[in-house]
Amino acid sequence: MFLNYLPGGMIQVLEVALVFSFLVGIILVLFFTSDQANTKNLYLKRAK
Repeated sequence: MFLNYLPGGMIQVLEVALVFSFLVGIILVLFFTSDQANTKNLYLKRAK
């Protein structure tokens, strides 16, 4: 792989960036998919 040609510090930076972007992607997917279920609940709570 191309990671063998990079210095050790650069590999750590890439690993942290990869994990961080993966976690942010999961959070965004959960946020956008939960909108459909929560809009009705929020509307019912406001109406009462």
